[in-house]
Amino acid sequence: MGFDISYHPISRSQMEEWYFAPLKALRDGDESVINGFIGAQGEEFFHEKYLEHMKYFATFDESEPSETGLLYGLPIIGGFFRDYQYVRGAAFSFVIERYPEMDRYRTPWSEVLPSWIPAPNNDLLEENYSAGIFIGPEHVKELLCDIDSDEAVRNIFTELFGADNLGVFQFALQDAANTDSGLIEATEVMEVQPFDLNNSTCYSDIRFCDPRGALIYREVALAQVREATGMNADEIAENVVYQKTNHEVPNVEMENLTKKKGLLSKIFGKK
Repeated sequence: MGFDISYHPISRSQMEEWYFAPLKALRDGDESVINGFIGAQGEEFFHEKYLEHMKYFATFDESEPSETGLLYGLPIIGGFFRDYQYVRGAAFSFVIERYPEMDRYRTPWSEVLPSWIPAPNNDLLEENYSAGIFIGPEHVKELLCDIDSDEAVRNIFTELFGADNLGVFQFALQDAANTDSGLIEATEVMEVQPFDLNNSTCYSDIRFCDPRGALIYREVALAQVREATGMNADEIAENVVYQKTNHEVPNVEMENLTKKKGLLSKIFGKK
């Protein structure tokens, strides 16, 4: 099973303003909070998409797993407001599973979430379409420093992420550090089709997804196919059909609402 990982910088105040406060009001039957917030955004803001997402996540209740429900909405909504990074398969959760001492950089969700949102059963990623760990602002700066200065820490990330994906992860950490923000790990907010980026799927605002991680994935995938088949890039484009290994989106209405085609070719600058 493959994981499309994304990292979303966000501060505690932004969590409250963009997601927790309007979501709580919606769940209480009050749309005035979210309507007032939307009205304060600029013309480029995806008003309808944001509102439909929020109404969708408001349908989840506390008995459902938070990491695939109420909490999963947080990184998706965060991607409507701030740049976020994509890296194929490079999850900090997997680093912690392999090297438990790296758990020292994780901030428990139980310390972050409001009381009406239950903490996940496990902060680490366990499945697709899920929120993962949260790295709080203080740990973001600590980890960023340690990757640069601690050879053991850097070697661990290089081993499990690869040098290119580690660079993307460091960029996400730096973006968060620059604004005293934390960093949320999530899966399948962005689903990249490496052989046809234009047919990728995004469940947030695709315009805020930095393209570098998708381009790395594309080059790795092309190299693997070249090595296995001997085909050149044109032959690969003509003959290779990408077969998804991830689960289908569990809610058809959500998929229809958020799938955006035709933008990636413009943003990434290549097909």
